[in-house]
Amino acid sequence: MKKYLESFNKYWVAPTIAIVGTLLGLYFSTIKQNLENQSIKISNTAESIESELKQKEFNNSLKLQMYNEVKDAILKKDTSLQKAVMLIVNEMLADDSIFRDKLLTLLLASPNTVNSLRTEQRKNDTITRYFRMEESQISASKFTIDIFYLDDIKTEAKPRAEKIKSILSAKYPDYNVRVRLLPRNINARNGYRISGNEIRYEENEKDIANQALKLIEQNKIFSAEQPKLQLSHQNSPKYISIFVRNM
Repeated sequence: MKKYLESFNKYWVAPTIAIVGTLLGLYFSTIKQNLENQSIKISNTAESIESELKQKEFNNSLKLQMYNEVKDAILKKDTSLQKAVMLIVNEMLADDSIFRDKLLTLLLASPNTVNSLRTEQRKNDTITRYFRMEESQISASKFTIDIFYLDDIKTEAKPRAEKIKSILSAKYPDYNVRVRLLPRNINARNGYRISGNEIRYEENEKDIANQALKLIEQNKIFSAEQPKLQLSHQNSPKYISIFVRNM
């Protein structure tokens, strides 16, 4: 009996205990890892919420500051101040069209605001509407190359944009090649903010972007700064954009 018990313990009890111990170890290790993962997830969520709250706090503070600037410009009857405030509102709130339009309505509806500011804003609004209309006319079936010249140096940039159009139209006669103004208030918005010569393209349009750059360099369109190739992650099939900013 003694030998039987020793044998039973050796070949059955001890291995069983070892297996159970290993399984329990794996179980508790898995539980621990899951708890750690949940803790990390909760921590990341908390940081994300905190970041969003800080961003909202910043946005609300900015809106309040913009409102106070508009109110001061109206009350002080200062034409230079009103013009500066209108520019600030257009630029600082470029990505918040609803609040921007409300502040501009307050500013321009005031009897203390000079008519020249209303005329200037109407001009800006017309340019923006025309820009959006051109955007809606991009063909889904025909490859489009838009060549933008920037508003701040358009007397120098537009002739270069026209030369690029001529070169690319000859190379790609079946493409829709356009020269377009990039208004200052549009360039201030997220997704633009162009500060140099640039060609934007998606991954499957890389060959055309490289060919466009090669033709621009061969024809010496720019004397100081060649366009930089910039991979775009926006969904705009059959479309590349060229921005003309510097010499």
